[in-house]
Amino acid sequence: MIRIKHDNQNVKKEIFEFLRIKFPSYERNNLMDVDIKVSDNYKINIKFKEFSKFIVVRKVNDLKLQKILIKQELYKALSPYFENKDEWGILTGVRPIKLILQLLEDNDEFKTKLILREKYLLNDDLIKYLLDIAKRESKIIYPIDRDSYSIYIHIPFCPSKCSYCSFQTLIYNSEISKIYVTELIEELKRESIFFTKPPKTVYIGGGTPTSIGVKLLRNIIDTVGSYYGVSEEFTVECGRPDTINEEMLLMLKEMGINRISINPQSMNECTLKNMGRNHSMEDIYRAYELSRKIGFFCINMDLILGLPGESLEDNRTSLNKIIKLGPENITVHTLSVKNGSKLFDEKYMNNVSINRAIEYTKNITLNSGYFPYYLYRQKRMLGSGENIGYCKEGFESMYNILMMEEKQSIIGFGMSSSSKFFYPELKKVESVMNFRNMKDYVERNSEIYSKKIKQYKNFNF
Repeated sequence: MIRIKHDNQNVKKEIFEFLRIKFPSYERNNLMDVDIKVSDNYKINIKFKEFSKFIVVRKVNDLKLQKILIKQELYKALSPYFENKDEWGILTGVRPIKLILQLLEDNDEFKTKLILREKYLLNDDLIKYLLDIAKRESKIIYPIDRDSYSIYIHIPFCPSKCSYCSFQTLIYNSEISKIYVTELIEELKRESIFFTKPPKTVYIGGGTPTSIGVKLLRNIIDTVGSYYGVSEEFTVECGRPDTINEEMLLMLKEMGINRISINPQSMNECTLKNMGRNHSMEDIYRAYELSRKIGFFCINMDLILGLPGESLEDNRTSLNKIIKLGPENITVHTLSVKNGSKLFDEKYMNNVSINRAIEYTKNITLNSGYFPYYLYRQKRMLGSGENIGYCKEGFESMYNILMMEEKQSIIGFGMSSSSKFFYPELKKVESVMNFRNMKDYVERNSEIYSKKIKQYKNFNF
């Protein structure tokens, strides 16, 4: 347990996130006490196991800078004791590339490197890696069009719930899915009056969108095309191979879907069973080969590093099997043990060297003709890791980049979706979150609509 005594909740939260990343075992098992007092300076007394130290941090009026100064001093004092190999300095946020893009907008590359090294304490290898991703993303992001937008549509249903999943997924039910899709289509139609241009990209995610069947999914896709127009990129996250068949793929192809995702998460038969995924390795290969046969030329496949029972060699084997298939995109996630998942309830901790697995992934993908094109982090990731999307040249997912770096308005539809309205002139994003449970989404969606109308009036979508 990490116990922090301080009056300012904002500062407490920032320090807690920093310490949780550097000392993951202390969040739930061991004990760390941090007592912060403020007078002329910030005086921090920190104790854990046999370690005890008193740290003084100069006091400034700018709260954002104050939090940075505190983390810098904590990093210097505690880095020899960090539980994982650390490259990330004092960065704790989900979107490190967003920070770098902002720095590059305000500074030249030399100054940006200096800030990342001296202010955020990143090492030179990571700085180069992140800058390379930022440059690749810049080709998609700039020039910024204030009135450009993308659409995200959420389908919360799955055939079963995986042990690592913390989302509010619903086990597929025919009647409930019909009720949900009816409300979703009404939501799409109702809000279409605020749009005169087609979206840049559309992404249907979940959950497992293909679990609701061909007819319902076709109705959703048809509504998007009829009421919003044709996007440059349209992704359907097919996800689970056991929901992918010829009828589904033919419908997606006919409806103009030009990017799909097939997500095995592991290419290990035993792991698939232990995760609660009701499909086999054979299903993965079948779904992939069928997708190619029907004519899908941009396929993403997801893998997760750090799943229970998997060794470093298992991670390597899975990745090598995926590379051999040759999808245009490979997204490699570091397992995040989040509240709400079965693994969190079981207090799962992984003993495999995640950092070695990540390093192997970076090397083998590059040697196989893939480039990192977007990156993000999550809370409670094993080994202070990251999620990285790799692509073959020219196959970057525009949606992933625009959504992750928050450089375009993303309009969310469906339960648990989030709409983010981007104001480039203010360098600000305003969010409207939809209801996270089915009952409220179906019965109270008009409340969310009212909030979104206020935002729509500020744009010429």
